Amino acid sequence: MDNFLGTIVFILPGVLAYFWLQAFGINPVVKHSPTEFTAVAGLLWLPVSFGTLILFNISIWLSSFISHASPIWTMQALKDASNNFIFLVVFLLLSVLVSFIYSLIWSLWGFKIQQRLVNWVREKRGIAIFSDSTAVWDEVFGQNDSQIIEFGRIDKPEAFTIIGQINKASRIFEPERNLCIDEIDYMTELIRDYPTIRVSKMFLDTKAGTYIKVFDPKAADEAMLLKDAAETTSSEVLLV
Repeated sequence: MDNFLGTIVFILPGVLAYFWLQAFGINPVVKHSPTEFTAVAGLLWLPVSFGTLILFNISIWLSSFISHASPIWTMQALKDASNNFIFLVVFLLLSVLVSFIYSLIWSLWGFKIQQRLVNWVREKRGIAIFSDSTAVWDEVFGQNDSQIIEFGRIDKPEAFTIIGQINKASRIFEPERNLCIDEIDYMTELIRDYPTIRVSKMFLDTKAGTYIKVFDPKAADEAMLLKDAAETTSSEVLLV
């Protein structure tokens, strides 16, 4: 039971903050081992728990419902209060709120400031700066945009290709790199009929031996407008 209470009070707040940070798109370079994950959760525990206890103490002063409770400012007081079921519930709910707010602030502003400082040092050392994402896959396919791609093999570029629009893409820690694409027939005809649509970037998987071409979105949109207009005109002519 002591281990369970210790997990809720001394580990869970940091785990919640770690969860929110990853949900907001700030992912580590590699997946952490259990030991590393525990260490990260421990580091995140202090600010989250401190903010939670501040809210808890304020609620004691303002709320008559828990006015019988005492403010908590020491580790021993926190340990003693963890034997109270009502305190655990309140502490858990406040930890969810505080961890969300802290992670939101860090994701929107704190991480960008840290990244600018790190990139400034890397530039001074004459090495490449970091991208916004921690993985090439997320940098290319994790953005909030519509992408038309061509998938094929590096060793046999003409043997098997698929052209379509990305609908879903794997997250960074999924074991496999998968893409869900739609509008295959339409996009295949578009790229075939309008060869002026250039390839803006290409993703190469050197391990699997595959490539993914990403077509220029602006040129693709213009081509789609022309194609739709041509099809509408053709339909009107047939109706006449």
